[in-house]
Amino acid sequence: MLTVYNLVYPFFLAEPRDLREIAGAKWAVITGATDGIGKGYAFELARKGFSILLVSRTQSRLDDVKAQIEKETSSEVRTIVFDFSSADIDYYEHSLLSQIRALDVGILVNSVGSTFEYPDLYHKVDGGVKLFRHITVINIIPVTLLMAAVLPQMYERNSGIIVNVASSSAYYKLRWFSVYAASKKYISWLTKIVQKEYAKTNIIIQEVNPMIVVTKLAKVKRPSFFRPKADVYARSAVRTIGIIKHTTGYFAHQIKVECLKWLPEFIADAQIHKRMILFHKVMVARKMRQAAINEPTDAKNVSAQNKIISD
Repeated sequence: MLTVYNLVYPFFLAEPRDLREIAGAKWAVITGATDGIGKGYAFELARKGFSILLVSRTQSRLDDVKAQIEKETSSEVRTIVFDFSSADIDYYEHSLLSQIRALDVGILVNSVGSTFEYPDLYHKVDGGVKLFRHITVINIIPVTLLMAAVLPQMYERNSGIIVNVASSSAYYKLRWFSVYAASKKYISWLTKIVQKEYAKTNIIIQEVNPMIVVTKLAKVKRPSFFRPKADVYARSAVRTIGIIKHTTGYFAHQIKVECLKWLPEFIADAQIHKRMILFHKVMVARKMRQAAINEPTDAKNVSAQNKIISD
């Protein structure tokens, strides 16, 4: 029965909530807002009348998205340049948190994230401990600190929305995605705990666990039924806010998740492992192609260096 509810009710039967009413304030803060799912949320919330605060690393890309939103909607749009790969609390406080607290924040969308370029065995991952730190910092610290920044005002007025975008990898023990999947499990678990803490308030806290979406992070270019474009995904996910606490945000993704739930764990794990083997082979082949492309350039550099030495 729960499977039918998760599949049918949020996407087909439920009436979309009035987000302006349940948010209780006009500003929507979106991290990872210049690409993919975060950008999709920014556009959808702007269309619903929210003022938008875009937070990302590169000013030029923030300016581009800001201009696009302002061209399409009448929403006020502001930007903050922030490097989420930093774990410096003073940098957070002075460059981001203080500015967020100064706004009447109705919605916080934690969408910023990072993953492996080439998934592999734990000890073979390109980048090693530096990459592990990078992924851990970006995937865990922002969601933790930004919720702490907005919850006091939401609690005081007894309204607000927090959407934590994790990943369907939080459901499964994904080989070759160790640190990434574990960091998304952290987001999932933290969201569930905070939901319980604020259950007696009118604050909406939602966990969203997408599967593959056409984004730069996923390195997928062609959309399909199971792999939607980011704007299509965001439109679907925004529709579920205030309707369901835990969701993939997209009907086709929910089909896969619900099917796997019905399988015994060892069978589901075996099925996922088969898919991961195929995915890993694709990524290894891509890595080899990239190395072959880079090789002539590297050879030219070596040749130039040898010429300088011989001269």
